[in-house]
Amino acid sequence: MKKLGLSTAFTLIGIGVLYAQTNGIARGATALDRLTTDLEAYLDPVTTVLYVVAAIVGVIGAFRVYTNWQQGKDNVMSGAMGWFGAMLFLLVANTVVRAMFIG
Repeated sequence: MKKLGLSTAFTLIGIGVLYAQTNGIARGATALDRLTTDLEAYLDPVTTVLYVVAAIVGVIGAFRVYTNWQQGKDNVMSGAMGWFGAMLFLLVANTVVRAMFIG
């Protein structure tokens, strides 16, 4: 009899905790939906900024590679690969950011 009463008490406590968590989860989901909507408003300006930064990195990188090539330095290919990797990273990061918030 004592075990049945203890089991019933734990069951009721568990149900109470479950309902409390469900209410909190619903409020959290609402907050995340609102946050996602707010972040989608910033997505186009961030995309534009990433494209501008990629263009600046591209121009500066191309100039540095060209200068090193004209001076006959040995590490021209590694500089070109680093420049290309930075450009590729910026473009892929833009795609990932858009996919996270739109898709």
